[in-house]
Amino acid sequence: MILLIDAGNTRGKAAWLDPEAASGRTPAFLLDYADLDGLPGRLPGRPGRILGSNVAGAGIRRQLDAVCAGAWGLAVRWCDARDGLALLRNPYEDPTRLGADRWLGLLGLLDRLDADPAWRAGHPALLASFGTATTLDTLMPGSGPQCPPAFPGGLILPGPSLMAHSLARGTAQLPLGEGRVSDFPSDTQDAIASGIAAAQAGALLRQWHLARRQAGGRAPLVFVCGGGWPVVDAEVGAGLARAREALRLPPEPARFLDGPVLDGLACLAARETAA
Repeated sequence: MILLIDAGNTRGKAAWLDPEAASGRTPAFLLDYADLDGLPGRLPGRPGRILGSNVAGAGIRRQLDAVCAGAWGLAVRWCDARDGLALLRNPYEDPTRLGADRWLGLLGLLDRLDADPAWRAGHPALLASFGTATTLDTLMPGSGPQCPPAFPGGLILPGPSLMAHSLARGTAQLPLGEGRVSDFPSDTQDAIASGIAAAQAGALLRQWHLARRQAGGRAPLVFVCGGGWPVVDAEVGAGLARAREALRLPPEPARFLDGPVLDGLACLAARETAA
């Protein structure tokens, strides 16, 4: 068994992988940063290896290192954008400047896309992660063994919750609350909720149109993840539907992923096992 750990900005996830099983990794479960000592008790057995991604900071990394060393005598192999470079082209001059979570999420999505007919036909893919920060990253298909798929770059913007808290902190009279998303809000909380959803969806649609243009008119596949997705799903869905309808394309809703970073770690673990 291989333990997979995704230490995100405000919450963590974990899963495990049995290289001998055809089912791949298990469903993700949440890690409570206030109770990391409880991690060993949530596993069905002793892991043989541990792979992790960390953007939560040095303190969380030290805690996880200590828990894994104390429970199993194992060191966590912390993965980042230097791993898997043969699988995906990275435009960053210094790969370590790209967040480990973004890179590993793209590797996980790439592994999933391998059997997708649209991807094989040359359609790009967009991975939108709605967390503390929202990241919008594109994958462009390759053209053969000598030209692997490419990550041309992506966007980072405040996530839905961070936008709401920023408005509440930075203004004297705007509340922090939950409103309804509508086209023409007539209530302050609705106006805030609608503005946040519109900003998130607008950024995603910007990247969707740019990727489509870059791919010669092939419409991108859209994959989403993160705890902020329920806040923006209706607005993103409506925007994508309008964009596809305008181009006379059939509906193609966004697909939710429960842990693309864990999928990326699983991909790296499987390759290491096979090597």
